[in-house]
Amino acid sequence: MGELSDRLLILLIAATGLLVLLVGWELALVEALEMELSGRVEAILYVAVIVVFVLVVISVWIETERIDEDRD
Repeated sequence: MGELSDRLLILLIAATGLLVLLVGWELALVEALEMELSGRVEAILYVAVIVVFVLVVISVWIETERIDEDRD
């Protein structure tokens, strides 16, 4: 496997774990509130989880590229 495929595999594993953690946290928070959220608060939490997930994935990708540049 090449460096790019190794990086993508690591990113896939990290992203999957993070997504499971964030969605589990969000669902537990919604369950703990136990009130009629009318969908708005739940939708806001889903958007927040997605934004955090995307930012972390992008930052991991940038960091792995920076490490590769430092090695050269």
